[in-house]
Amino acid sequence: MNDKKPTQPPFASIRGLVFDLAEQLDKRMIELRQGTGLDAARPADANLFMMICRNPRTISELARDKGISRQAVHSAVSRLVDLGALRLEPVPGSKRDKLPVPTELGQEARVKVAGLLKQMESELEEAVGTDDLERLRALLIKLVATQKSKDVQGKR
Repeated sequence: MNDKKPTQPPFASIRGLVFDLAEQLDKRMIELRQGTGLDAARPADANLFMMICRNPRTISELARDKGISRQAVHSAVSRLVDLGALRLEPVPGSKRDKLPVPTELGQEARVKVAGLLKQMESELEEAVGTDDLERLRALLIKLVATQKSKDVQGKR
């Protein structure tokens, strides 16, 4: 009988590792946001805000991209509107859909978050070194671009 516990899972999938890392980084970001005025937003709402800032899209597109209901996205967006981070603009040609857009307060929050991200990346750099961190960044950029390309091809 072997009493030793495995030191790693038998198969460490890339998706699982990326998910685990994202979960750890999200927890660290919650810690860093404490006391900044940004901690009033729910973590899931903060993630949605980041998605909106990185790639503006309608509430319907956000729901589709996140794989959740339009109502769930609308509730999160409404909370961010109530916090003053977003405003809703009409979408030309659509009576129903709205485009969430960062407000001036939302832009200020983005600047604060950028500073927190820089701090978090410095911590990662201390853990793995500059070369490995930049190698990881380059690989992730390449993988994201590859997936986007496949998504575009699949929509044709």
